[in-house]
Amino acid sequence: MDKKRKRKSKSTSRILAHFRGVFQASATLLSNLHLANFGSGGIYRGVGKAVCVPGLNCYSCPAASAACPIGAFQAVAGSSKFSFSYYIAGFLILTGVMLGRFVCGFLCPFGWLQELLHKIPTRKFSTERLKALTYVKYAVLAVMVVLLPAIWVNDVGMGDPLFCKYLCPQGVLEGAIPLSIVDMGIRAALGKLFTWKLGILTTVIVLSILLYRPFCKWLCPLGAIYALMNKVSLLGMEVDKTKCVSCGKCAKACKMDVDVTQTPDHAECIRCGMCVKACPCEAIAFRYGFGKSEKTSEKNMKQRRTKMKEKKLLSMLLITLLVLSLAACAKNGGDPDNMSAEPANEKEAIEMYKTLMGEEQEILAENTELWQKVYMEADKGMAMVEDGKNYGEFLLDTIESISDEFTEDELTLLREKATRISEIEKKLTAIEEKYPETAQKALDGGMDMSTDAEAMKQFPSFEGSDLNGNKVKSSELFSKNAVTVVNFWFTTCNPCVGELSDLDALNQDLSKQGGEVIGINSFTLDGDKTAIDEAKAVLDKKGASYRNVYFNTDSEAGKLIETVYAFPTTYVVDRNGNIVGDPIVGAITEKSQSEALKKQIDKALKQDMKQQ
Repeated sequence: MDKKRKRKSKSTSRILAHFRGVFQASATLLSNLHLANFGSGGIYRGVGKAVCVPGLNCYSCPAASAACPIGAFQAVAGSSKFSFSYYIAGFLILTGVMLGRFVCGFLCPFGWLQELLHKIPTRKFSTERLKALTYVKYAVLAVMVVLLPAIWVNDVGMGDPLFCKYLCPQGVLEGAIPLSIVDMGIRAALGKLFTWKLGILTTVIVLSILLYRPFCKWLCPLGAIYALMNKVSLLGMEVDKTKCVSCGKCAKACKMDVDVTQTPDHAECIRCGMCVKACPCEAIAFRYGFGKSEKTSEKNMKQRRTKMKEKKLLSMLLITLLVLSLAACAKNGGDPDNMSAEPANEKEAIEMYKTLMGEEQEILAENTELWQKVYMEADKGMAMVEDGKNYGEFLLDTIESISDEFTEDELTLLREKATRISEIEKKLTAIEEKYPETAQKALDGGMDMSTDAEAMKQFPSFEGSDLNGNKVKSSELFSKNAVTVVNFWFTTCNPCVGELSDLDALNQDLSKQGGEVIGINSFTLDGDKTAIDEAKAVLDKKGASYRNVYFNTDSEAGKLIETVYAFPTTYVVDRNGNIVGDPIVGAITEKSQSEALKKQIDKALKQDMKQQ
């Protein structure tokens, strides 16, 4: 019976090894079922995206049917309220215990791509002398995936998904390139980051032609996780020592630089089955379970049983951790969008408020050309949203009223984004109703900007024009005013638009004291005529008559705006062009921001009087 089982195992092993390419192609297809989206430029956002695929497959790929576990983990780790991702950790533990790096060898789309590239006829190079580089992926996992997204956060308390953003070539291959081909807005927004990622992708492609799976070996954090689980995974390799003749053909065939006869559970073994195909004695096979079948001495048998028990115990502990993780996930609700979650106290409310405000700003900062068109066309009859109303609903109404101005793909994108803004606004309102001072405290405690600008003594010089085309020089502008309030804003920013009337009233008060308010709309930089017309229309609707100016982005002042990560942001500048105090981040309609601005203005005016 045992011999029959062995023969069956070897037969299965041969089939797996022989048809591995079919498994890889099938896994890639199952991970990317929505192929039609490549033509439309849309991204599948259905229920499938709530689960993860085992391999490296970008969430932003138009065809992706599920989420990437690394991307999903970073999204949780980088939230303003750090939460351990119980579901994702549990998924990775389960997959690791069940399969180990079999995922890499059979189920990973990007691993398959590297193998296909390696088949291109050219000279090949061994990586055996580069084994030290295999440890780099563990550093990538620890630093870029886990630690930095949790501790290196932006102004709204959110960490960047650093691996996905700066290193993962799959993101630019599956996401950025196909989306930019069909979406003009995305294509127009491509910049230095895209160039950097494209360089990484190109490097990986070239290296994959010359070397076997360089990304898998050296950089992949998902591979690092499964590598750590190889020792305890139920699926592994076994060697029948009674048949092995130590010919070395298996080690020579292994492109992952593993000698399966010595270390069948090696961390770098991806269970590809090349050793199975290369063995002339049929001594190597896949095994599943805790035990091994090879014959051995009584002494070795006892040792093997001890190791088997240890392995079984560790696997059971990991499975127990999985169960606990999933239970914790269910208990915590697993609400990544923060829409149904309720803050337990004011501190949590503030953190949630900052996160949602940051997300809204990011949405409006994307696809600026489309948002500009929305805002411009709203000028044809639709009243500007009033303070207190849902800004997202205003945007939706505007979009529907001018739907013939957009393509179907543009409409889909705008409706999706505006709906999300509406949801965010509703949640913000609910938080404010329960915790009335949340908005103010969120700005006080978490929206302060920390930039190089804070250390500057002088406002960067510029030569530009106002929105009517009149020339403006910063040196002349500041020197004639006792104090100048410089406000950075953009047209689709709700808090920015909401404070325009207050800024106009402030300008009227300052004019009596020899001061002035100057607005700088970031969309109008470089003299964008459409953006200028849009900004003038918005200012007119809000009854704001104070001067707004623009200049080139390659000027010193243009470089300053690159450091502005939250809008609106306001600077107080004295007659000599010196910046007074720290920048005021947030709308001056908020009490704390208004008081801080008044103190800086009073300080500048007192200093000016002393100098006169």
